[in-house]
Amino acid sequence: MKKGCFVKTIIFLTIITAVLLYMINYKFDNIILNPSKQIIINRISQELSIVKESPEKDSLKLLIRNYIMRVKKVKSFSGSEIGNFVDSLKIALADSVIDRHEYKNLYMILNRKVN
Repeated sequence: MKKGCFVKTIIFLTIITAVLLYMINYKFDNIILNPSKQIIINRISQELSIVKESPEKDSLKLLIRNYIMRVKKVKSFSGSEIGNFVDSLKIALADSVIDRHEYKNLYMILNRKVN
């Protein structure tokens, strides 16, 4: 390999590495998070389709949608609050009815940590 070709390769790899690091540090959340929000909302709507119609069901859908739309970083989805919320949601959906007490519990879990 000639010296000129080696130097060009090193410069090219340095630029590519810098661009990738910039994208990961500053744009990763926008690239991954924004398209994922709608997918998550649609998936939750499908899961809630088995629940009987009630004001609490509508409020829960709105609560989850607002929470997801407020999230600004991917790290916000990886916490014990989300794990607790998902576990509580599974328990609430087991009987296909969301009552006021279950809704209030889910509301409190989601609003403990607002990002």
